[in-house]
Amino acid sequence: MIERILERTFLLFLSSGFAKTNTDQIAKHIGISKRTLYKYYDTKDKLIDSVFELMRSKVQAKFDKVLQDKTKDPIDRLKEILFFISDLGSKMSKTFAKDIEMVRPDLFVTMREFRKQRILSLADLLREGQNAGQIRKDVTPELTIDILLAAVDGILNPTYLFQSPYSNTMAFDAIVTIFLEGVQEKH
Repeated sequence: MIERILERTFLLFLSSGFAKTNTDQIAKHIGISKRTLYKYYDTKDKLIDSVFELMRSKVQAKFDKVLQDKTKDPIDRLKEILFFISDLGSKMSKTFAKDIEMVRPDLFVTMREFRKQRILSLADLLREGQNAGQIRKDVTPELTIDILLAAVDGILNPTYLFQSPYSNTMAFDAIVTIFLEGVQEKH
């Protein structure tokens, strides 16, 4: 039941944000009573914290699985991770991004650091791709990952998201396309 509560709440938060989403809406979205919700989470902040912890654990599990899967080429694993990040980012509403920064700045800092550590872990994958002849040899993996991180941080900035005429999906797709085209070895 707990995982169902957290996953459904996460989807609701992604689409609607969490600052103005009340526990009545959350319980209705999950398909449970408010009393049942309070049985597991007696405050909205505890629910928010648990939702974010579940999200971090799922993202970490996905990264670990893809990075350790040596049956796929490095470039295919890199694409899988980048498309996973892009897909997750495309589901995030502008309201959700603003809520994280304005209402729960502690979560904003935590999520930004978490994202940074996950993206920095891709440098080894770039080196592996260089050894396999899929990634350009003139690319410095750490600097390249820093550039990717700066682009993602720039797009995931709530101020940018609110002022931008572009959708999250369009912005993330552009980052992924430009990044992949820039690092891949041309054959």
